[in-house]
Formats: sequence, C-alpha cells, structure tokens
Amino acid sequence: MIGWWVHDAPVKTGRDDVLATSYVRHGKTLIAIASWAPQKTDVTLAIDWKALGIDPHKATLAAPAVDGFQTAAQFKPGDAIPVEPGKGWLLILE
Repeated sequence: MIGWWVHDAPVKTGRDDVLATSYVRHGKTLIAIASWAPQKTDVTLAIDWKALGIDPHKATLAAPAVDGFQTAAQFKPGDAIPVEPGKGWLLILE
C-alpha cells in the first residue's frame, strides 16, 4: 500500500481534495480514490508507469461493480474520471 500522503506515490490526482492510495502488485494495481471536494469534479490520474511495472500502451483501467458503492465502468489511462463529492472509486489498473 502506498498512501496519498507519500511524496512520491505512483498515482496522484493533482488535487488536494481528491486523493489516491495505491495497492501495488507486479503488473496490477488497485487504486482507491476518495473525494473531499465540495462539488463533482473530474480528475486525470498522473501515473508513474515504471514504478508500477505496467506498460501504458497496454494498460486497462476498470472499476468493478461493488454493491452499494460503485457501478462497473471502464476508463482509459489519461481519461478524466468523474468523482462525486464524498464519493470515490476503486479502480484496477493492469
């Protein structure tokens, strides 16, 4: 686990009110995003591909369905990800 508070975290949102924590395994990372922003916002993840051991040209970014938390969704690395206030995402990057 590499928390949002770590200076050189491999995944960052670029915002102080929307934070990302990464659970890193070789070739696969779970990214937990949480928003403290007062309004809906879009974030584009800044990813240190080398630190994660993932090829950005082959990478997929998926949000699995989690009852009571999130519906399934697919994003491309570099996409703007919408985040509702007080909500977040669990994303699998591989």
